[in-house]
Amino acid sequence: MKRKTWLIGITAVLTVLIVYAGVRVMSKAPDFRDGDLIFQTSDSNQSAAILAATGSAFTHMGIVEKRRDGWYVIEAGGNVRSVPLRSWVKRGKGGRYAVYRRDLTPDQARTVLKAAHRLDGRPYDIFFSFNNRAIYCSELPYLAYGKAGLTIGTVQKVRDLNADNGLAKSLIEKRWQRHEDCKGLEFEACYARILDQDLVTPVSIAKDKQFRQVFSNYPF
Repeated sequence: MKRKTWLIGITAVLTVLIVYAGVRVMSKAPDFRDGDLIFQTSDSNQSAAILAATGSAFTHMGIVEKRRDGWYVIEAGGNVRSVPLRSWVKRGKGGRYAVYRRDLTPDQARTVLKAAHRLDGRPYDIFFSFNNRAIYCSELPYLAYGKAGLTIGTVQKVRDLNADNGLAKSLIEKRWQRHEDCKGLEFEACYARILDQDLVTPVSIAKDKQFRQVFSNYPF
């Protein structure tokens, strides 16, 4: 109980800091490039659970793309889609976001964007699995960069995260009966299977040494 209360408290404090703390560095938006990765703290219902499980404020991410009418973010949200960058930023908590860059050749950038768009319309993956047609936010750049021959982030087991905290486990408890791999199973058997599942998190991509941060208006 103490551990659960502590985690919820830390999550609440981080959320308040994200929204209200003053801008520390780099308040001017960067010169974006095709293929840049952009991170935010989502305002979705699952954001707090992701924050608690990963220990990072980066609970959602996407791929930046230049179009004739401006900059967009390709994301796996309700489905895989493109959203105007300004709208995407406003949707996050406190308008906070960070941009990370891996230098790409023009061919690599085109390949990344083309691969991401091949997934347009795919549904959002509420189970964060590689083993289905649905796509979750950090899976999208992982797969798109992979098509350019670039492996990014760290593939981990769900059990390697802080998945047993109250917020994350509660999210799993709400969804597990819809999991394809859990048909005919009781919750504990399903939960064990989910813990053994592979995934890639936004923060593991942000921490990848191939990338450097080129912008952040987070206060920490």
